[in-house]
Amino acid sequence: METMIWGAVAVALIVLAKVLRDMYQAKQQDSSELAADDYASVNGMPVVPRAQRRHLPQVAVEPSFSANDASEHFAANEEMETVRFTAQAIEEPVTTSNVVNISASKEDKVDIVADETISVDDDFVDTLAMSASQSKVVEAQDYIIVYVTSGRVPFDGERLLKSVSNYGLRFGEMGMFHRHEHPNGHGQVLFSMARVDEVGAFDLEAMGAEFITAVTLFMALPNQQPYLAYDMMIDTAKRLAHEFCGQVLDQNQNPLNRQLIEHYREQVVEFTRHKLMSKAV
Repeated sequence: METMIWGAVAVALIVLAKVLRDMYQAKQQDSSELAADDYASVNGMPVVPRAQRRHLPQVAVEPSFSANDASEHFAANEEMETVRFTAQAIEEPVTTSNVVNISASKEDKVDIVADETISVDDDFVDTLAMSASQSKVVEAQDYIIVYVTSGRVPFDGERLLKSVSNYGLRFGEMGMFHRHEHPNGHGQVLFSMARVDEVGAFDLEAMGAEFITAVTLFMALPNQQPYLAYDMMIDTAKRLAHEFCGQVLDQNQNPLNRQLIEHYREQVVEFTRHKLMSKAV
C-alpha cells in the first residue's frame, strides 16, 4: 500500500515538472516575440539586435545631384557681346540673293516721279534717301553683311517699320531702308537694310500687315566713314535682335560674338587701308 502511494507521488511530481517546464518555455517564447516586436517597430524603423549588428552589410550611399550641379558652361558664350536669345534654329539656310541682286539692278534704276504720292507716314520715307546718292550702294566693290533672324515669332511688319525709323533708317531707293550720317537722311549712306527672301525689297503699303522672318543689314565698301558705318550697323543689328528676341548672325550664319565683330572690323580697316594706298600711288 505504501509502495503504491510513493509511486503515485512520483508520477505527480514528474507531471508537475513537465507542466512547469512547458510553462517556462512558453513564457520565454512570448518574451522573445515581445522583444522582437519592440525593436521592430521603434519609430516605424526596423531595429537589429546589437549582437547581430556587426554582421550587417555596408550600404553605399549615392552622392546627391542638385540643380546647381546641372549648370553647363560654354566657353563660347563667355565671348558673346550680344544678348543671348531663345531663337529657334533656321530650318533653311539664309539666302543672300537680295544682296547679289544689288549689282544686278544697276541697269534697272528706279525712276522717282516728283509728284508721286506715298500713302505712308512721311516719317518713314526720305526723299533724299530716294535720290541718286544710293548709286554708291549699287556700285560697291564689297559688302559687310549681318543678318537679324526672328525668334519664335516672325517680325511684325508694322512694329519693325517703327523700330527702324526710331534707329534712324529711312525708306529709300530699291525698296530698302538706309541709314545716313544724320538721322534726318542727310549725308552719305552708312548702311542699308533689306529683306532676306526672294523679294529683298520692302513694300511700305503691305509691310504693316506682313510678318518677316529675317532682315539683312549691310554696308558698302568703299565707304566715306567706314568705321562709323560699321559700328552703327552692328549696334542697330543688336538692338533689333534684342527688341524682337531674335539673333544676330554673320554672313556665314554664325552667331555674331565679340571675336567675329572684331574680325569683320579688321576687314573694314584692311579694305580702307588698301583703298587709301591705291589712291596714293
